[in-house]
Amino acid sequence: MPFRPPPASTWELYQNLKVHPTWGYVIYRTTYSPPSDAHFSTIVKYLDACLKAEFFRECAREVEYQPSVDPAIYNVIWSKHSSTIMEDKAHFDGASTDSIRAHFEAWVDAQGQRDRFNKFRMCIVIDEECLQTLIGTSAEAIEQETEYETEETVRYVKVVEAWPIVDQYDEFPGWMKCWSRVLWDLWKMMCDGDELRMSYEKIDDFCDGVYSG
Repeated sequence: MPFRPPPASTWELYQNLKVHPTWGYVIYRTTYSPPSDAHFSTIVKYLDACLKAEFFRECAREVEYQPSVDPAIYNVIWSKHSSTIMEDKAHFDGASTDSIRAHFEAWVDAQGQRDRFNKFRMCIVIDEECLQTLIGTSAEAIEQETEYETEETVRYVKVVEAWPIVDQYDEFPGWMKCWSRVLWDLWKMMCDGDELRMSYEKIDDFCDGVYSG
């Protein structure tokens, strides 16, 4: 049976990992309240679990319908996943999306990675607003799902694009709220150089201003 690669965005990530040692979102913590101290590490693990669940659901679908897709590719990709946590109360407590973007852009430029890889094209912000939606669940809850389950609470993060193209007449502010369950979907959307606005424009009233894939 001839080998068939996974979907283009996944295959692109696999190829990029021959150059980049890891992949995953850069996550900024901008709330340092007592609840955030108690729950932040659990929330990061939960977000990683959301990403992993959707990533391997794609793997299962591909292998089911295209048996020539090698699931080992997915295992290799996931073995190189690592979230990068930006956590500094003195610099980030209560920081605006604009100031986080400025820090992220400077961090990316310092590594010479502008527009070279998804990890350096967008970052996640967890502020007090996001925190309140993310409290009350866990990675274990996601990992124990035998099939996709809906949630009553729309749990979301804010995703900030580096160097967004916006002007004074633009509705797109250079960032958007993103449902935790579609972080892999968003990563794929951005793989081919798409702008975040393309996902932002898909937001509808059903999810109250949150991108849901």
